[in-house]
Amino acid sequence: MASLRDIRRRISSVQNTQKITQAMQKVASAKLHRAQTVLGYVLPYEERLRNMLLDLVHEGCISCEDGSLFTRHELLQTAVTDSRPVNKVSIVFIASDTGLCGAYNSNMERMLHGILKEYEALPPEHITLYPVGQKMLEVAKKTSCRVDDQLVAMMTNFTYPSAEKVAGTLIEAYLKGESDKTELVFYHFRTMASQVISRDVFLPFQALPEQAAVRMPDTELKGKQGVLLPQEYQTKVHDLGGWEGYLAEPDSEEFLDTLLLRVLRYKLYRSVLDAHASEHAARTIAMKAASENAEDLLRDLKLQYNKSRQQAITTEILDIVSGAAR
Repeated sequence: MASLRDIRRRISSVQNTQKITQAMQKVASAKLHRAQTVLGYVLPYEERLRNMLLDLVHEGCISCEDGSLFTRHELLQTAVTDSRPVNKVSIVFIASDTGLCGAYNSNMERMLHGILKEYEALPPEHITLYPVGQKMLEVAKKTSCRVDDQLVAMMTNFTYPSAEKVAGTLIEAYLKGESDKTELVFYHFRTMASQVISRDVFLPFQALPEQAAVRMPDTELKGKQGVLLPQEYQTKVHDLGGWEGYLAEPDSEEFLDTLLLRVLRYKLYRSVLDAHASEHAARTIAMKAASENAEDLLRDLKLQYNKSRQQAITTEILDIVSGAAR
């Protein structure tokens, strides 16, 4: 049995660890609140832009003289048969720079291996991985695929100008033929206790007919002023039959190019913000669980200490009594 001194030392050690986990929980909770508020401001705007683009494509409000503007745009896919053959793939997968966030990084690692298994028919040199976060860089280097580490530090201080730059890099690679398909893999923040991995095609932009009915997301985001995106608006179904169309100036092609680029930039920006909020939520939950586990361990250690102390006192009393009897 451990001595009283050993138990006291262990109790002190657990208490110090509990203070650290509680502090980390508070820091992660504060960062989550800020990230959730920023995401709530960006999300409605990004969704409105995307829905506007889908409306324009499927209603034909913008068209060339021959009516073939959308089907021949390099960055758009308007039909299943419209895409070019996929011989080269780029995958941007967003995770964390650090650990202590539960299964956040390990789940992303399993997701990556699952995606690579889907593309096992392609040569490894035709698959380019863009890891975001040091943890994912370590995972990517263990694969036989090409690894581009220029986006690793993207989560450190990500802003919309950064999104413009990164989106421009991915678009340039797609237009040059260095990639036939670009995917984004990231955590989608649904609630404090629920973050799910989302897999989205970044390029070509998916403007398929079934996408036109997709409206606002299923997340009721809250900020300092309350609910940022009311649930009744999120579940609103778009009525294509009541569509009246847009007037485009100065010309249809320039308007489509500008709108499409902005949609792609905000899509990437929203994905990173989503992953950022999910990371802090996962870390908050993990540190809360660690603090609760420390509390349970302290309870057991104190009980063990009291039992050992009581046993030591009883032994001393018996020694004194037996000595006095002699």
